Amino acid sequence: MKKELLTMLASSALFAYSANAEIVLTDDLSVSGYIDVAVVDGADDENKATNTNSSVAEFELGFAFTPAESKWSAVAELSFDNNRTVDSGNIEFDDDNGNGSFDDGELSVEDNNVKFEKVMVTYAYSDALSFTAGNMLTYQGFEAADATGLYQYSYQGIGGNGVYSAGYAPGASVDYVTDSYELGWWIGGYEGEADASYEYYAAYTGVENLTVKFIYADDPGYETYNTWASYDYGHFTFAAEYTSTDNEGSENDLEVFMALVYYAYGDAGLTLRYSSGEYSDDDFEGDDFDRFTISPSYAFSDNVFGLVEYSVDDVKGDGTDTSLAAELIFSF
Repeated sequence: MKKELLTMLASSALFAYSANAEIVLTDDLSVSGYIDVAVVDGADDENKATNTNSSVAEFELGFAFTPAESKWSAVAELSFDNNRTVDSGNIEFDDDNGNGSFDDGELSVEDNNVKFEKVMVTYAYSDALSFTAGNMLTYQGFEAADATGLYQYSYQGIGGNGVYSAGYAPGASVDYVTDSYELGWWIGGYEGEADASYEYYAAYTGVENLTVKFIYADDPGYETYNTWASYDYGHFTFAAEYTSTDNEGSENDLEVFMALVYYAYGDAGLTLRYSSGEYSDDDFEGDDFDRFTISPSYAFSDNVFGLVEYSVDDVKGDGTDTSLAAELIFSF
């Protein structure tokens, strides 16, 4: 089921949901959403930059307004997020670009709020060309921002080394989509940044079951090159991703590689993922990392999906650690 959710994420104006998980209120208005509950058991050592004994609860409710005879459409996604509560030590961000280091302090982050994640208006000039403005997802990343778009619970990054996926930000985009290729341009900004961010997007979909994407992001203080590809073959999905982030005025440039194999058989599935990150600055303590994840999953019904995850993390200068997670998603 989660593979189907991820597949539909690419074509959904709202967010991923199963085929029967949309509630039609009127001819023009529909609603869908999901409830995500998870429990994480991470590192016992306070020096590990991972979640410890964290519970996760997220509720998302989205509305899509798509008048049949109009080129205009709108979506709004409301999120109540008590998600990714972090109780971890030794992460310190020392500049505005997000460059970090490990120290002996403790960082406790609790994200518990109600907010609009996706609020945007789209004008479809033609079947291929569209213009969108509002708070929307940026182009970057194979791993989706919403839980319904992930093959496993965690992301490929570790602690202060970041999460490599698209993010929500206010802005505007121009998109041109055909059966064989896609092109996009986005301009926007993030909270606390005076200068605008730009993203340039290209994708090739001309071969059945194959998707190849390239994104270049020019953000204040750094730039990112993100390339990923996925291929469906029978019961298997293969994916690989490479991300390179260059920070202006800093030697802490990060390269991350991720490889994933997903096997789906009936209602059951299995994810194997390996990710590796390397900083160019060898003096940055706790910089390089390797993560291996195994995650069996099962669709209990068209609306209920569950998984468990076991990850092994090896952070340079900080040793090896393991984490466990269990997640249940109810979509409607």
